[in-house]
Amino acid sequence: MKLIIKERLEALREVMRREKLDAFIFPSTDPHNGEYVPEHWEGRKWISGFDGSAGTAVVTMDDAALWTDSRYFIAAEQQLAGTEFKLMKERMPGTPTISKWLGMKLSYDNDPNVGIDGNVCSAAMVKALTSELRAEGGITLRTNFDPLSKIWKDRPALPESKVVVHPMKYCGESCASKLARIRAELKERHVCGMIVGALDDIAWTLNLRGADVHCNPVFVSYLLIEKSKATLFVNKKKVTDEVKAYLKAEGVEVKDYADVAGVIRYFSDYNILVDPNEINHVLYSAIKCVKVEASSPIPYMKAVKNEAEIDGFRNAMVRDGVAMVKFLYWLKS
Repeated sequence: MKLIIKERLEALREVMRREKLDAFIFPSTDPHNGEYVPEHWEGRKWISGFDGSAGTAVVTMDDAALWTDSRYFIAAEQQLAGTEFKLMKERMPGTPTISKWLGMKLSYDNDPNVGIDGNVCSAAMVKALTSELRAEGGITLRTNFDPLSKIWKDRPALPESKVVVHPMKYCGESCASKLARIRAELKERHVCGMIVGALDDIAWTLNLRGADVHCNPVFVSYLLIEKSKATLFVNKKKVTDEVKAYLKAEGVEVKDYADVAGVIRYFSDYNILVDPNEINHVLYSAIKCVKVEASSPIPYMKAVKNEAEIDGFRNAMVRDGVAMVKFLYWLKS
């Protein structure tokens, strides 16, 4: 593995040299700002060898470091051993921030440029990082390049698991009802629509489930909610005839996942609600109409459970309790 990481770093630096980049940042997120991501977006894991759920890898032309929190200090130290990567223990005395570290490493460069893939980091993150790097000697942040598209030859494809309808007996409220409540909230805020990027919010709103992320019943997609219609952007191969018919009945149109930036660029209404902590930088930048930056109303709606959802919790706890008792009995015996 050490040799593999060395080869990957060499390939990365060759691309960085061609692109005139002095450093590149690999966060742990995906275009939907998820903590657990499909294999296609596990770039930080691929370049560093560290497989924890949280962490950021940074590579310069002659150094490499990885920031992670205390949950992973031991595992990261073991997995990074023998590679160029130095472990940076977040929130520990003496550990510099990524921006401070880059400021020190690139202090002797003229007009240094740092890259990050704008597709896999939120608009808020890019804004904060741009400001921090500018304060470290005028470092420029570039967001329009993904070196992994050049060097990750066997990169996993985007997942194609089928989307399924979540039965009413479990969700307790129809998709049409949820959309009506969301639209009422948007009207209250005087906005014409909103773009949803969080996969769990999309699954909840549409009463759909998927298997694109291990142990998370979500599917890679975007959802555009307007005054009188809604559009789901998803790989159409994943949508069965049953799901198509269901969405049509609920007033939801289906378009291809790759079409979202083009559609949002020409959003025809006056303004749109955008959560900069949720929407990735590339999609945020594509929006040309007035952006109303605010938190999404959906997480607050999800937090208040209806009777069907409460019963689901209770039934899950009963099954969990039985499983625990059986295990303890087996262990003691």
